[in-house]
Amino acid sequence: MTTNKNKHLTLEERRIILTGIKNNSTKTAIAKTLGKNKSTIDKEIKKS
Repeated sequence: MTTNKNKHLTLEERRIILTGIKNNSTKTAIAKTLGKNKSTIDKEIKKS
């Protein structure tokens, strides 16, 4: 699997974000899990 730190989120990454939200994880924790910046997670959450 290739990394895509500076590209779009994959469907699997979006699913991980959704799971994190459902489990009351912090944006910081979700970002660390995915190896992404917290602002990326924040933007994705705001879009949904």
